[in-house]
Amino acid sequence: MLFNTTISLFKKDLLIEFRNKYVIGGIALYVLSSVMVIFFSLNYNESLKELSPVIWGILFWLIILFSSINAIANGFFREPEGRAYYYYYLTSPQAIILSKLLYNFIFTILLISLAFMVFSVMIGDPVSNVPLFFATALLGGTGYSFLFTLMGAIASRAGNNATLVAVLGFPIIIPLLIFITKLTAASIGNSEFTNEAFKNMALLGAFDVMQLMLAYVLFPYIWRD
Repeated sequence: MLFNTTISLFKKDLLIEFRNKYVIGGIALYVLSSVMVIFFSLNYNESLKELSPVIWGILFWLIILFSSINAIANGFFREPEGRAYYYYYLTSPQAIILSKLLYNFIFTILLISLAFMVFSVMIGDPVSNVPLFFATALLGGTGYSFLFTLMGAIASRAGNNATLVAVLGFPIIIPLLIFITKLTAASIGNSEFTNEAFKNMALLGAFDVMQLMLAYVLFPYIWRD
């Protein structure tokens, strides 16, 4: 029952997103314009040829960070107040939060794929360990989507204050960024998996699981408020 309801709510969010094509187009435009600004800024004084792989990873994940905040946080804000009451009597809060987590996870992975393709074409692709980078993108995208989904849920119950998402998420995003940048640097500087990379992947995966459990446990209390 929970699975079927979650899938139905996920399909509803997907249908609404396709009807509001300006949301997807706006995020794609944000990614493209951000990469173009970086490209022209670095190419102006020929710094693009001397771009450090570590700086490449930092710039890449910063664009993903700000793009995901804009995209994921608005998921709850687009829901009318009347629809929230309708969901309250129709389904369980666990199904609602799981559907949001699933939708935002898929959206974030697509966003990362788009940003990586644009980065590779315009700025270059220094990645030498592709499996490690893709694993980092999967775990990092999961962390981004889970974190900002929960923060968006809290902010939506506090008067739809989008600024609150960034304020609440900032202390938590720091350890997530540390793990992601370390793994990205490892995928660029080494073509083999190291023990340090496995350790950071395990910590990042544990961080994602903890966020999933917190969202599943805490959201019903937020929803009933």
